Amino acid sequence: MPPAQGLVLDLGSGQDAHPRADLIIDKYVADDFERGGGLDVAKPLIVGDGHSLPLADDAVGYVIASHVVEHATDPVAFAGEIARVGKAGFVQVPTREAELTFGWPFHPWLIDREGDVLVFHPRNGAVAPHGGLFHGAFADSAMFSLWFGAHRERWHHTLHWVGSFSVRVEGESRAEKTADLDIERTLRVLAHMGARGPVGSLWELMRCPLDRGQLHAQGDRLLCERCARSFPVSGGVPVLLPEAAL
Repeated sequence: MPPAQGLVLDLGSGQDAHPRADLIIDKYVADDFERGGGLDVAKPLIVGDGHSLPLADDAVGYVIASHVVEHATDPVAFAGEIARVGKAGFVQVPTREAELTFGWPFHPWLIDREGDVLVFHPRNGAVAPHGGLFHGAFADSAMFSLWFGAHRERWHHTLHWVGSFSVRVEGESRAEKTADLDIERTLRVLAHMGARGPVGSLWELMRCPLDRGQLHAQGDRLLCERCARSFPVSGGVPVLLPEAAL
């Protein structure tokens, strides 16, 4: 559980942000393909990428990364960024057995655990031939859901870390399909979705995702004092993605 005190970041919170989170970061606003429903915007939002988090070093006390690291194209960089911005946290990813039973086309990896190290293996075409059946059973059968919960360690690798956590990648992999990142559509959706950006001192923790320079407001954009690139703000939400830089 997150601590009672200190800033808590929920990274890739998707459709279900943690109640204790003070801030959420998510990359895909306009496309729900990689989550189970519309983006939860009950908490202050930054649009960002876990591979290059737009926050200062040690910006938050605790990072929740529940079922997000398995989406990474570079798990080592992703894990490094989580540990850079947070002092401690929670990581949960699906096991190899979960991937081969349920199957998610946007996960490029089969993940094992060796002690406290998460080991990422390429899928190499491995699929879950009856994944739809198991997803349906989980949604429709209370008994199946109870059995799943009683054997959660079979389906999830869970780490509680302080300082850093370790991942190892055994090769390269790409997801079968991913959500679509369209910056212009993202800005249009943010303008009307009712999300809100960081509040108060949270603005001071934001950094350029390209070089971690300090950001300053300049009209309806945020300007990096180090590289002079700027990033849009729409509906009060900063879009701090490298793809959005001008």
